[in-house]
Amino acid sequence: MLVTATELDTVGFGVFVKNVGRRAGLDEVLRLVDAVHHQGDSINRSLVAAMVVDGLCREGRIEDAWRALEDMRLRGWKPDFVAYRIVSEGFRIAERADEEGKILKQKRKLGIAPRKVDYTELLLALVSNRQISEAKEMAEAIVSGNFPIDDDVLNVLVCSVSEIDADAAIMFCKFMIGQGRLPSTEVLVQLCESLCKNKKGDEMWEMFKVLLDRGCWTSEKDYHLVVSFLGKAGKVREAYDVIKEIKRKRLDPGISSYNSLMVTLCRNDLLRPAKKLWDEMFTSGCSPNLQTYNILITKFAEIGETGEVQQLFDHMLQKGVAPDGATYTSVITMLCQENKYEQAEEIFNKSVVQDPKLASSVLTVLILALCKQGSFKAALSVMFSVPSNIESSNSHVILLKFLTDAEEIEMALEHIKWIKRCCSSTFQGIMNELMASLSTSASLQPVTKLVRYLHSQGLVDEVGPWMKMIENVYA
Repeated sequence: MLVTATELDTVGFGVFVKNVGRRAGLDEVLRLVDAVHHQGDSINRSLVAAMVVDGLCREGRIEDAWRALEDMRLRGWKPDFVAYRIVSEGFRIAERADEEGKILKQKRKLGIAPRKVDYTELLLALVSNRQISEAKEMAEAIVSGNFPIDDDVLNVLVCSVSEIDADAAIMFCKFMIGQGRLPSTEVLVQLCESLCKNKKGDEMWEMFKVLLDRGCWTSEKDYHLVVSFLGKAGKVREAYDVIKEIKRKRLDPGISSYNSLMVTLCRNDLLRPAKKLWDEMFTSGCSPNLQTYNILITKFAEIGETGEVQQLFDHMLQKGVAPDGATYTSVITMLCQENKYEQAEEIFNKSVVQDPKLASSVLTVLILALCKQGSFKAALSVMFSVPSNIESSNSHVILLKFLTDAEEIEMALEHIKWIKRCCSSTFQGIMNELMASLSTSASLQPVTKLVRYLHSQGLVDEVGPWMKMIENVYA
């Protein structure tokens, strides 16, 4: 049945018998090998022999593995140098030098030379079939024995294996470096992501040191990768040392590296070193960009350092760096939390001058921040003075929803009348959005009062569902 039911291939049969050997031992493996002896040429028997002895050795069955070399050879499944090396290594680890020596002699006399192309096809097929653990184990045998393997295969292995075994992925990476070759940038990025995820910052730093000591990396992009991942792994001192080393070599770390380190310092509340790094940037002739300002402004706003935030905001304007939505959000939210509403409105007015589209989103931030503080009068004052070229519908809806939830119905009704009088072209759209937003209100009573008024004045087209619900509740 095994022979006739399906066509076997090297990957499928090899993985199967390797696992059988690990669980049941050599005798069951030989029974299966005998069963498929006449299967044809679709199975690479030398590769399967290597997989079998690898599995046996990993389970500590080194005597079985040694016997498998001879038993499989006699059956025509000729073990190659890789298989003999796997078994000799098993005895070396067990500190059985005599047996190790005998196996190495057998390797020279009986083993056949491995074909790189066969192992390449095997490893790629294992990865393709998501047999990552199997691919890792066979690659370890190849790499530890210093057998030839292509860079493309190693790149694939590093990416795939890093998902399940970061240490093995590092080993493959170091093997490449030791051979005077480099993994691709994409591969290193994926490996570093995995190392950060698995909290292996020390191992990542050791790998980086090898690359840096060998002079493999010299570009700004390369250094940015090192500094950013060291920062992500929490290796602040090491990241800072890399920047100092770059400067000692009279190279330019680049703004990206400075920003990566700045993010790390701020994330770890190391504000004094962050300020020192800020000063060093100017000393080195590296001008901060928008990201630099946003990193610091966001952090200082988070801890309520109003003076620092204001200085940074003014500084970026003086340097011609235009704030973006993130900048305005941090500054305005902080000012409103500290009840500095006039200053917050002044910041908003700067966005109006800068860009009407940006100002529309900043207006939403300002109104939301004011409403959260319960400063409805200040919010109304802002809305009354918004220039006509600034889209404000969403901000009106936010303000009206907050007024309703706060049971400030009279203020809400007055503002609705103002919108109808001064913003007639957008009035109906605002009302429709308001009605939709009221479904999330915590209390029905203020909503009822508002809806009844809107209905009585004919200010909304469709309130059927609301009126029906109100009638049911108050029936």
